Amino acid sequence: MSVVLGKDEKVVSEHKFKPNLILFWLKARYVLTDKRLTGSQPNVFLGLIPLGKAQVNQPLKTIASVNSGTKFYFKKFLIGLVLTIAGFAVMGETFIGGLIAIILGVVVLLNSYMSTFVVMNNGGQQVGYSLTWLEKSKVQQFVNEINTVIAEL
Repeated sequence: MSVVLGKDEKVVSEHKFKPNLILFWLKARYVLTDKRLTGSQPNVFLGLIPLGKAQVNQPLKTIASVNSGTKFYFKKFLIGLVLTIAGFAVMGETFIGGLIAIILGVVVLLNSYMSTFVVMNNGGQQVGYSLTWLEKSKVQQFVNEINTVIAEL
């Protein structure tokens, strides 16, 4: 990702993450400079259909804290489980329909457990970003870098 830097602005680090297990070629890109956090994350529908991207651009002076963790999305899990079971149930009647339901169900199930990082601004507003749980250690490293730069301001 090409970032246009301001006067006296330097890139501290740049990270690419996988926001989705199935669409592994899509990457969320974040750039930390000594003045701001910027980047983009792809938007996906049903965990399978790419629909553009969300831009991130926040000055470091407005960030109060950044935290990371993992999150289990119970609704996604239930939807994935129902789709998968329904796919197996209709497999005898319509093979293609059952296979499509199973594939959609498995995709939703795989994306029901995510690694997250949450940016809280000085006003208390939180913005969260979800990434695949396989990237948990990279996300934690990135969050540590952001917090270090914020502490040095």
